Amino acid sequence: QVAYMLSRFGDPAKWSVLSQRIQEAPDARDVERVEVELASGDRIGVRFVTGDDDPFDPTHAEDTTTFLDTIMQAATSFSTSNPPHHPGTLARFPVPSLRHAEAVAVPMPVLAVSDGERGLYAPPRFVAIGFRTLEAIGVGEFPGFDPEDWPPARLGDWPPPRLGERHHLQLQGTIQRFSACWHRVIAAWFDRANGAPSDLEADIVESLTYRALLDLPGMLPYYERLNPDFTAWVSTTGKSAH
Repeated sequence: QVAYMLSRFGDPAKWSVLSQRIQEAPDARDVERVEVELASGDRIGVRFVTGDDDPFDPTHAEDTTTFLDTIMQAATSFSTSNPPHHPGTLARFPVPSLRHAEAVAVPMPVLAVSDGERGLYAPPRFVAIGFRTLEAIGVGEFPGFDPEDWPPARLGDWPPPRLGERHHLQLQGTIQRFSACWHRVIAAWFDRANGAPSDLEADIVESLTYRALLDLPGMLPYYERLNPDFTAWVSTTGKSAH
C-alpha cells in the first residue's frame, strides 16, 4: 500500500491519510478504504482489496516489491562474469523466457555517451534468470542483434526526462509497486493453465503504465522480441479491463 500511495501522490509531505476503514467485499475479501487529503485540500478515496497473494500482507512470506531489483542485479552480475560484457550494460525489466521453463529473460541494453549525449542503445544480449529461484541460468545474444552492426540502434536519451520530475520517494514507490504488480503478471503467465487471478487485468494495466513511465518508448519493442506470445497475451488480457 505504501508503494502505491507514494507512486500516486508523490512527496509524502504533500498528502496525509485522514481515515482507514475495513469492509468486506461481495466475494468475501477484505477491502480497505483510505481517505487521503492533498496539500490543496482536495480529498481522494483509495480502495485496496486483499488478494490471495497480496505482497503487502504482513503474513505474506515473500516481499515482491524487491523482485525487480533482485532479478536485475542477478542479470548484471552474471553478464559481467560471462563476457563479452559492455561496461555500460544496464539491465531492464524481465519477461518470461522462450528458451527456459519457469524462467525470465532480462534484456541488457547499453548506456553510452556519444557526442556529449548520454543515451540508451538496443540490447545486444539477454540473461535468463529462474523465476522462482532468482538464480542465473544463462546468457544469450539478443534476437535480431548483429555483432557486425555496431553500435546498436540508439533508443533515446537516458534517463527519460519525465523521471526527473518525480520526487525521489515517488520514483521509489513507483518501482516497488511495478515490481509487485509485474511479479503477479509473470506468475499468472506461468500458471495460466489454471485460470486467471481475479485482479490480473488490473495488474496488467497498472504494470504497463509503470513500465511506459520507467522505460523509453524505443525499448518497448525489444520486450516483444524476447517473447511475442507473452506480449500478445498481456495486450489481450489487459484490454479486457477497460
